[in-house]
Amino acid sequence: MLCQNRLPVSPCRNRRAHAPIVARAAALALVAAVTAQGLLAQNFVRVENPVDNPVTGLSVSSYSGAAWIDYDGDGDLDLFINNDFLFRNEGGDVFTRVETEIGAVQPEALGNGQTWADYDNDGDLDVYVCSVMSFLYRNEGGGAFTRITDGEMGAGTANRGWSCAWADYDNDGYVDLAITYPDGFVDGSRSTNHLFRNDGPPAFTFSRILTGPIVTGFATYTVGAWSDYDQDGDVDYFIGAGPVSGAAAPDYLYRNLLTESGEATFERITEGIIATEPQDGQVWTWIDYDNDGDLDAFLTNWGLFVDGGMPNRLYRNDDGVFTKVTSGPVVEDNDVSIAPVWGDFDNDGDLDLFVTNDSGRPDRYYQNNGDGTFTSVENEATRTQTSRGASAGDYDDDGDLDLVVAAPDEGTALFRNDLAEGNHWLKLRLTGTTSNRAAIGAKVRVLATVGGVSVWQMREVSAQNTFNGHNSLEVHFGLGDAAIAETVRVEWPSGSVSVLNDVPADQTLSITEVLVNVANETETGALPERVALWQNYPNPFNPVTTIRFDLARAGSVRLRVFDLAGRPVRTLAEGFRPAGAYEVRFDATGLPSGIYLYRLEGEGFAQTRRLTLLK
Repeated sequence: MLCQNRLPVSPCRNRRAHAPIVARAAALALVAAVTAQGLLAQNFVRVENPVDNPVTGLSVSSYSGAAWIDYDGDGDLDLFINNDFLFRNEGGDVFTRVETEIGAVQPEALGNGQTWADYDNDGDLDVYVCSVMSFLYRNEGGGAFTRITDGEMGAGTANRGWSCAWADYDNDGYVDLAITYPDGFVDGSRSTNHLFRNDGPPAFTFSRILTGPIVTGFATYTVGAWSDYDQDGDVDYFIGAGPVSGAAAPDYLYRNLLTESGEATFERITEGIIATEPQDGQVWTWIDYDNDGDLDAFLTNWGLFVDGGMPNRLYRNDDGVFTKVTSGPVVEDNDVSIAPVWGDFDNDGDLDLFVTNDSGRPDRYYQNNGDGTFTSVENEATRTQTSRGASAGDYDDDGDLDLVVAAPDEGTALFRNDLAEGNHWLKLRLTGTTSNRAAIGAKVRVLATVGGVSVWQMREVSAQNTFNGHNSLEVHFGLGDAAIAETVRVEWPSGSVSVLNDVPADQTLSITEVLVNVANETETGALPERVALWQNYPNPFNPVTTIRFDLARAGSVRLRVFDLAGRPVRTLAEGFRPAGAYEVRFDATGLPSGIYLYRLEGEGFAQTRRLTLLK
């Protein structure tokens, strides 16, 4: 058996024995039989109408990435495809192209990477685009973006790269940025990777990190992705580094030492199968494909010049020991792979996989069988062509994940998932307060009884988890035949935890990071006797204050801040909450001094108080 050194085990780990796995596999076999009869059949439908859907058939640059994002904050998923293709979702299959300057620099260049997050924590998603010239674009609202042209973020060609990824690697509540550079590829010149630390308010400028293993070497670095693979509370960094030279080599994987040392520095992982096996690596993704509570690793391999194609890799995490999976189509198909897209496309309670392939190879769709194995399935999305970027998101808001694929030959293709009714689902929209606003790095665990077996599923919010882009930041779970999620647990990057119980399926919930005084509730057994919205403290404040509210019973609530004209300026909490005492951190960075109102609304109550911001 090939394995890696043991890692620390998360205290929230689901220690399922083999018996429940077998039981669930039997239950899923029944589901598979029903699916074969067409009663729960899944069907990707290619959306062809270019009038209402200008996404279809776009001519894109060679290695463009894609991302589903809600850039305008209207609650549905919009789409950005490098370079300079931003589409606003108008509902149904209708999209409108929005003319902006995002990524308009040299759109024909190789290495068109993108990553979205709220770097200034102002409530909307900003984007970094990297290529021969790389820039940060600040979202101003209303579809307008401003290119940052000063400081380290305005350096343009000095920041050139292939891929980019946001994550809060130092756990200070503000996302930082990493850029990979494939030596000699983007424009023939040499460069190291780039790492930028977000200096936070008030200016939200960045400091360039010049030391450490991530930024001091030269290699054909492809896509870099962040993940807390060892679940120790800080994000680690993984770079596929396909040599594309006819010879494979180990990739570049880095462990974050923040938890161990108190300082966010990195060391290269040099032992174990994931660090030593030769690859022609493209994208590392970390997912819990077997629902056992830890993150498994998947790597796409290009390998055209190695042996005309190279199998992808799947490493199962067994309580911190990595075991290479050696059988099954996921690791046996000898392709030229680029983008991995993980998602529960059939809503049956486990993660399936879509992979794009280069050089005229067919794209692949692998259905998770629920017992640790996969079945290769042909559908409308498994076309034979040259495909590069791909992204998953529920753009039509019907509870299942749709696909977009960027192909330089045939152009872009949009695939609507017309999954037959029968399996339940749950979507979560997360808003950080102490953590970064977009909740990049949050881990979400959902417990539900699927096929008669109690199953924990886990997702990690990522701003780079496919090729040169990422899937929707909405957290999607398939629930199979479960009509409720017994527990929803959000582990925020700050270390705080939000827990919701008995959550009905087939809905989208907004969850804002709050601190719950669970210790006092446990000691006394007492819950609040009434609904109460307390005066913020400190007050006046600059720029951060805390707002407390009490709920005597569970229900849906919304806590918002308004200006004196009655215009909402921030939503601090929204969605279902169990009874309890809550504290919410309000960061007023970017707002002018003055008096504001904050209002708590729920089923049968509404309370309003004033607060004063003095700068």
